[in-house]
Amino acid sequence: MIVKLNHKGLTLVEVLIAMSIFVISFLVLVDTQNMSLRNSAHSKRMTTATLLAQEKLSEMVLKYKGKSLSEIPEKEDGKFEGTRSAYRWEEISRDFKYDLSFLADMAQAAAGGEEAPPSPLTAYLPKISEFIQNSSKEITVTVFWKEGEAERKVSITTHLFDYKAPLPL
Repeated sequence: MIVKLNHKGLTLVEVLIAMSIFVISFLVLVDTQNMSLRNSAHSKRMTTATLLAQEKLSEMVLKYKGKSLSEIPEKEDGKFEGTRSAYRWEEISRDFKYDLSFLADMAQAAAGGEEAPPSPLTAYLPKISEFIQNSSKEITVTVFWKEGEAERKVSITTHLFDYKAPLPL
């Protein structure tokens, strides 16, 4: 005589394995969601800071447009107001140093070295470098904000030129 057993349920081991897989999958999903929220919040603060820096830089450019470069202060700072009060800004201006003399050396080398007649560039490039240095300012606006314990920042730099400065040619 043959007896057939009918198993319609799950064993305790099978239930525990299924629950373990479910719990681990759920925890991974929750952690991924939390990371996504943190990254989204960081992106929002970074975008806000970048827009504030662009706005402040535009204000600086308009404020000093048509004025002498010597009127631009070396440093200014402040806080934004209202809903943007978590951010502060700092503006630093400095003389723009740009030396083109290396181009004269390259032109001389391309012309055949020291035996070749001097290139006209060797006479003009130092004067052009001097003009750039005397008629330009570099302005950097940095926006700061707190994120957790760390202070984060975004910086934007531009250059202002005095187009009325005489060319030293």
